[in-house]
Amino acid sequence: MAAPPHILNRLYLPDWAFFPVAAALAAGLIILAFNMRFGGGTAMVSDTAFLVQGEALADLTAGPGTSVRFDPNAPDGPAARLRASASFELAGNMSAGVAAFAPNEFETRISGERIRVVVEARTTGANPPSHIKIGYFIVGYSGTGWQEVPIGPEYTSVSVEWDATDIPAGQYREAIGIWPDIEGQNREILVRRMRVDILPH
Repeated sequence: MAAPPHILNRLYLPDWAFFPVAAALAAGLIILAFNMRFGGGTAMVSDTAFLVQGEALADLTAGPGTSVRFDPNAPDGPAARLRASASFELAGNMSAGVAAFAPNEFETRISGERIRVVVEARTTGANPPSHIKIGYFIVGYSGTGWQEVPIGPEYTSVSVEWDATDIPAGQYREAIGIWPDIEGQNREILVRRMRVDILPH
């Protein structure tokens, strides 16, 4: 039996509440995606670098609108195969994309430092994307934002730099993020290496 009209009317949001509710929902989806973390323990960490390659690529996390599959037999060595089924315009503000999470021991080291985020990637297949988006994100706090970089059929290292803000220790999650197909046409890219370096002063 259908609900009485006066009950259905209560489900409508007033105009003034729509954007705050939408923003809160988007933030919730991003936090949910970043909390979907799988512990692999194979990423390499030093005093000045965080490196994800080889089997560590199996621990990448796909946020809404994206997917990732580890391929140990990819051309030129193990790689992660990334796709986006939704455009960045549609889902980019509500998704973490494909993320590699920084270990806790590295997160505290970048506070107040200049860092360089490097992604080594290439296209594959017909009609590939010409650009991807990458960034470094501190969930609920700050980050580089999404930066658009070119990509081609050969492995190339693309990078962004950022002066990391002072970050309260242990309070936030951090990750390298990739949006693999800006138009969301489900085209695949290969990622062979993801790295964050703390640059010398």
